[in-house]
Amino acid sequence: FSFRRAAPPPLLLIIDRKDDPVTPLLNKWFYQAMVHELIGIDNNRVALPEHEDGQVVLSPEQDPMFAKNMFANWGDVTEDIKESMKVLQQKTNSSKQIGSISEMQAFVENYPQYKSMSANVTKHLTIVEKMTKIIEQEHLYEVSEAEQDLACVEEHSVAAETVEGLLRKPSVSVENKLRLVLLYALRYETTTSNKTERFKELLGNAGASPEQVSIVGAMLARYGASKRSGDLFSNKTLWAAAKKAATGAFKTGEQNVYTRHRPHLVSNLESLNKGLLSESVYPVMGSDAGPATKRKPPTEIIVFMVGGVTYEEARHVAEMNVSNPGVRIILGGTCMHNCTSFLEEVARGGGDDAPSPSSYSGASSYSPAMGFTPPSSIKALTSTATSTLTAGVSAINSKLQ
Repeated sequence: FSFRRAAPPPLLLIIDRKDDPVTPLLNKWFYQAMVHELIGIDNNRVALPEHEDGQVVLSPEQDPMFAKNMFANWGDVTEDIKESMKVLQQKTNSSKQIGSISEMQAFVENYPQYKSMSANVTKHLTIVEKMTKIIEQEHLYEVSEAEQDLACVEEHSVAAETVEGLLRKPSVSVENKLRLVLLYALRYETTTSNKTERFKELLGNAGASPEQVSIVGAMLARYGASKRSGDLFSNKTLWAAAKKAATGAFKTGEQNVYTRHRPHLVSNLESLNKGLLSESVYPVMGSDAGPATKRKPPTEIIVFMVGGVTYEEARHVAEMNVSNPGVRIILGGTCMHNCTSFLEEVARGGGDDAPSPSSYSGASSYSPAMGFTPPSSIKALTSTATSTLTAGVSAINSKLQ
């Protein structure tokens, strides 16, 4: 006889992007997701005219610095580049003190490693320097904080005042104003006193094209409250609203105002791991179908998101895999979205007033803006610091020639 408990079978969880249109709209503050949002990643390749090769490859298998920092927040990434610069400078300076045959042999053996490390630091420094300029030009600290408030906090009067203030600011780009209006429209769609129509008017006054303004209606038509399943904003029931109010905006323990939001996917996976995922929303099919009380939580989960997934969601899944060693989650989707690609998809099929696919210019179009001092909690490398680091890398490269 065998008394060994049979392991639960692997589970395939199919999710529709329309259940969470918020995550693709938000600006990102973790390295891999930021690169895709601000520059773009295509098959691990990043177009980078500033680099001597015109493009670079970001692969955790081939790039130890990227493997270390792909899920790191912006502040940690910039600090790690500074530390890598110090290490590289120390290695280069030590090569000047070659006084014996053995020391010369050791230098020759390590020379390719120095060259490889220098090239890798240069690559990431170029990426960080470019993103730093975009962050400053686009006022992304100010915009992102407002985005996070719209995604995480239910305070209509405050939200309306904040959005209107940013819509009237010439220094905020049209693309970021559109993001704010979309987030506001999604959260307060069912609020009788919402100002969505007023904000669409202000968006047009700020320079948005009719096609861009019509994306607001297209978004609500395709991703609005009547189209979504689940409780995206935790406000569908009095219990959910009370629970969220009790736990507060920092319910996940996240103390950074720019990274408070958690994708809806995370809540679904947590419920699934506890055996509490709603079967009315996600009905079970297959041989294991039956009362939920008879099934054990799965240890192997394959998630496929119809309509595209984001690097932000991939980061959360990676963290869940680390924190739950007995559970393995694999995430896939029809594409890897950033805000640009997501809004292009909305424009293609988002309702009667949706613009044509080519009419939306994209969220990656950045224009210079007036200065804004970033808060110290996530402060980027300043132009002075990046210039210093660039000069340092150039000096090291010249020594290794």
